[in-house]
Amino acid sequence: MGSEYSKDVILVPYGFITDFASVPSFMWWLIPPWGKYGKAAVVHDYVYQHHAIKQGGVVILTFDRKMADKVFLEAMDVLGVRIWRKYPMYWAVRLFGGMAWR
Repeated sequence: MGSEYSKDVILVPYGFITDFASVPSFMWWLIPPWGKYGKAAVVHDYVYQHHAIKQGGVVILTFDRKMADKVFLEAMDVLGVRIWRKYPMYWAVRLFGGMAWR
């Protein structure tokens, strides 16, 4: 499990475009696309878009979709997102994230 001070980090490049949490607008009253989980959503979007982490143009780690979703869950845990919010968000990406992954 990760921690805020872990040496294992995913750096998202400046200027990366994200939609934060991809929550349908009719659900924003319950889960807005931004919040305490915002940084986790940015990392998740980055990994979903690239399927890998690069350093100096060299791929240092590749992801499958399940691993990318687990990174999202772990990042929300590190950020202190409450259990009643993080698990529904995690299961939403597990169940409905397939199209975005492709």
